[in-house]
Amino acid sequence: MVYLSRNDIDDLAERILCNFVRSEYPNGYLCHNIDPVKLAQFYGFDIVYVTITRDGSILGQTSIDEMWTTIVDSDGNEALFYLDGKTILIDKRLQNPKCNGRRNFTIAHELAYQFINRTFPDLYGFDSRIICDYRRSAKPHKEIIDWREWQADTMAAALLLPKQAVDEAMFVFGLGERIKVLSRKYSEYKYNRFCEMAEFLQVSKSALAYRLEQLGLLERNYLIQEAQFMKGAA
Repeated sequence: MVYLSRNDIDDLAERILCNFVRSEYPNGYLCHNIDPVKLAQFYGFDIVYVTITRDGSILGQTSIDEMWTTIVDSDGNEALFYLDGKTILIDKRLQNPKCNGRRNFTIAHELAYQFINRTFPDLYGFDSRIICDYRRSAKPHKEIIDWREWQADTMAAALLLPKQAVDEAMFVFGLGERIKVLSRKYSEYKYNRFCEMAEFLQVSKSALAYRLEQLGLLERNYLIQEAQFMKGAA
């Protein structure tokens, strides 16, 4: 097991994205977003949509080694699926356009697992035989509960939202250099521009807020508290 800092992960993500961005976007292109499907294809990974579990608890799955895993077939029965080390399974329910943000983050999470393990193969050892599941969670954890998952989540955010792309989007969407307060109640205009920015970058609002906090571009985030309040008031 290798323990990477957030700076280590940002540096690795920047190296991974360098050739991809150069290939996808011409010089002078302002405000781009990262398509994780194209990023996966660029590095030779296949995205396959299947029903991984009946209850939808597992959203993504991959392994850097050759392994068999179980999925649910069209008749609702368990079936074996061969992971060849370059395949990423995504729950087919995420093909719904309303799930774009969740789907993109799931793909990026599985890609991050692949990149980290392939960058440090000797340090992971037996872990290379482990299938990486990305599971549906009720709420994000502030503390590190599982280091492997924290690293994959942190790199997923760095892959989808590299600093240059975020800085350019902040400028284009009129949010300045930093958001002091992210709140629909206290600054509806900035909140709406933030939502437009998340839609353009094809990420969820929570993922964008998380990345802005990582980069020091968001001081106070009331996104979750206000969402919980609105849910309780409904």
